[in-house]
Amino acid sequence: MKKIQVFSFLLIFSLLLMGCQAVSDVKNGIEYVPKATDFVNEVQTFANEVPALAEKAVSDKNAAADLEQKLNDMKSDINDFNDLTPPSMFEDIHSQVIEHNQSFEKGIDTYLENVKNGEISPDLLKQTGLTDEIAQYTDLLDQIKKIGE
Repeated sequence: MKKIQVFSFLLIFSLLLMGCQAVSDVKNGIEYVPKATDFVNEVQTFANEVPALAEKAVSDKNAAADLEQKLNDMKSDINDFNDLTPPSMFEDIHSQVIEHNQSFEKGIDTYLENVKNGEISPDLLKQTGLTDEIAQYTDLLDQIKKIGE
């Protein structure tokens, strides 16, 4: 009889924990999709603004400072996104975004190093792979939205 009570208690406790996990996943999902969408939108805005700013930075020190700030801000945004805890249904896509973020951040670091050395060139965006990495985010955003529906 005592074994049945212990087993029943463990079963109920397990079901409660599973229910809490499901609620946590739903809550994380509700928070994750908008944050992921905002991040990808920030990357796209960065992609639209940085080439013109890089071109202007070649001859304008203020633009060079703005460019450096934008690059550092994007690195911060990347780290913030990487620190998000995705719900289980988004773990694979989150891992893919983190992989792209690592390549993206390496490109930013390379570009920042060149900016600090006074070697600013709009062509360097392509050479560092920044423009190629940015294109991948649109596909990832579409995947996030599909999973979130």
